[in-house]
Amino acid sequence: MALLEIRRLAVDFTGPRRVRAVDGVDLDIGREECVAIVGESGSGKSQLLLACVGLLAANGRAQGSVRFEGRELLGAGDPAAAVRGGGIGFVFQDAGGSLTPHLRIGDQLAEAAVAVRGASWQSARADAVRMLERVQLPAAAQQCARYPHELSGGMRQRVAIALALMPRPQLLFADEPTTALDVTVQADVVALLAALCRDLGMALVLVTHDLGVVASLAARIAVMYAGRIVELADAERFLRQPRHPYGAGLLASVPTLAAAAGPMATIAGAPPAPGTAFAGCRFEPRCGRAEARCRVEDPALVAGDGGLVACHFPLDAGPQP
Repeated sequence: MALLEIRRLAVDFTGPRRVRAVDGVDLDIGREECVAIVGESGSGKSQLLLACVGLLAANGRAQGSVRFEGRELLGAGDPAAAVRGGGIGFVFQDAGGSLTPHLRIGDQLAEAAVAVRGASWQSARADAVRMLERVQLPAAAQQCARYPHELSGGMRQRVAIALALMPRPQLLFADEPTTALDVTVQADVVALLAALCRDLGMALVLVTHDLGVVASLAARIAVMYAGRIVELADAERFLRQPRHPYGAGLLASVPTLAAAAGPMATIAGAPPAPGTAFAGCRFEPRCGRAEARCRVEDPALVAGDGGLVACHFPLDAGPQP
């Protein structure tokens, strides 16, 4: 049994009109596995994770099934509350915003251990220092007495990771953990996440739009577009030969020194607006391989060539009848 099992997950937001942010996603996360979810902004990556732990906005509704160690997390009440923190940790996209500005760093970390693990305040404060050392924050004991605004962006990111790890989760959700950090700090954070997963025996789901980040970290890559997974494959296979035109476009858009002299590769067009209704393939308006079938028939996510792909004409196959 997988550690996390997601089946037919859909997320709708109500308002002047209904907007479907996640549309029928199936995904399994194994124990101690790292899976990266990639795609442009607005593809549903963050809402997928938030739905799993019951943290959608007030106007959001999740349908389907999310099971953690066999326990259903969707349903009446807030069943996901039982696994937040202790079972599933969360590093949010805005590290500074996830820290309480008027509380000292050490108190915030200790509170997480007291609330979730039932630790004493004395042992939790000592554990907070050890966790800050583990995430390689310089002068960890002194940092415990500081407030979030006194730290740099990279330091706050390390504190946010430490905060998510204080309850000792089995699975960590990291939503764009390198956003707004400079390149050298990004590399440090990625290396840190890899080491923590290895040392703590923890599974990781990494949400990002940066394929350079996932190349050194993920075992599998899920590509999301307009609320759906359109490709799922081993990282090595995907980085060598993506099958969906959208995944190939993302990969081609990664800046390289070899391509620095010419224009940067881009994907034509723009992602669909929230709430767009689809008759066929949702990537069809931007796809150079699209044919008449793509406009009227929504491709299913099917197995083939070492992964799953939702495309009538995948890149390793010619046009089909």
